[in-house]
Amino acid sequence: MTYSLIPVPIYLVLIVLYMIARNRNDLKKTAIIQPSITFLAIVIAGLSYLSPYVNPAYTTWILVGLVLCFIGDIFNIDMTNDKILFAAMVIFFIAYVEYAVAFTRFGGFHTQDWLIGALMFVVYILLIRLYWKGLGNFRIPVMIFVLVISFMVTRAISTLFSSQFSALSAWLVAFGGPLLFMGDVEYGLHRFHKPLKFHLGPLYYAGGQLLVALSCAYLLFR
Repeated sequence: MTYSLIPVPIYLVLIVLYMIARNRNDLKKTAIIQPSITFLAIVIAGLSYLSPYVNPAYTTWILVGLVLCFIGDIFNIDMTNDKILFAAMVIFFIAYVEYAVAFTRFGGFHTQDWLIGALMFVVYILLIRLYWKGLGNFRIPVMIFVLVISFMVTRAISTLFSSQFSALSAWLVAFGGPLLFMGDVEYGLHRFHKPLKFHLGPLYYAGGQLLVALSCAYLLFR
């Protein structure tokens, strides 16, 4: 039995509650639910140590990233507060570097990475152009942050070509990384381009963290 799957039903319920709270702009409930989701992702990743398919070193790297995201989620509640946003960006920057290093250290580099990297760089340029007028004092921080999370996505997708990742674990990461990216893209659109009436970002972010956390339990699955 894979113990990491036990908390998943609760996690899915929290995603629904997170979506409702965020779209109602209920900051009090969001302040509780958002970190709770990431904390549960930490539990899910931690339970992977009990899996017969675990690589403990990989799980540890992912756990460090999740803990950083948990701290970032505590800060990242009010989208309109510049100081809070900057603090959250710094923390998530480190977390996504952690993820990128984990995917690279255990997945390696592959010929296909050049194509993935080129595509993500085009996406990066388009996003910065879209955000540009609304960035203000955040131009440099956002340029760096989007570049890092774009790199993280290339490393996540690259695991599909690694013999060190099982097919299941690689697909979990290859979907999880882009979902995290999409969550931040939506956040950026709302904050720096045009306020959104409906947010799917909570679904993308929480879903991405869930998939990355679950990848820990199946890294060596064959």
